[in-house]
Amino acid sequence: MKVLDLKQAKISIFFLSVLLTANLNASETRFPKNISDINGDKLSFSILSKDKIVCLITIKSITCPICIEQLERIKTKVLDFEKCNLTFLVLAPGPLKGIKAFAKKMKFPFPFIQDKNFSISKIFRLANPPFEIIPAVILFEKNGFVKWRQLGRSFDYFSDQALEDYLDCENWI
Repeated sequence: MKVLDLKQAKISIFFLSVLLTANLNASETRFPKNISDINGDKLSFSILSKDKIVCLITIKSITCPICIEQLERIKTKVLDFEKCNLTFLVLAPGPLKGIKAFAKKMKFPFPFIQDKNFSISKIFRLANPPFEIIPAVILFEKNGFVKWRQLGRSFDYFSDQALEDYLDCENWI
């Protein structure tokens, strides 16, 4: 029987802690099982993801012009995204009244969720308190774990193109 020396034991403990941390981090990236949208309607992740791929779009703020343009771009491509069985959720910071007005103005055909105290955006390390969320597009596995994500958007770059490229909906059967 081989006895580990102190150096080997430290290395083994280090790798064990890395594995445990990786598992903890993976469990932290799971979308909440049950949430409510801005209208108080209950949303179950398992029902949303039963026949669809859930795509979360985060809004930096309800006054973000690039975020508005991003939603407009995705709204015009909804039929293309339906080929991939995609459904959307929009996560926004701020007061409920402001998010409701934003959602009404946008006429985006999917649920908006208020990120109270950044509780959801913190899960995915997207919280930018006190007023903003880091813009992102995230796809989820049926179990609620992150499958793919694209961070950021700008005047020159919109993440809907990265989403289209990743999904390649035109080639879905």
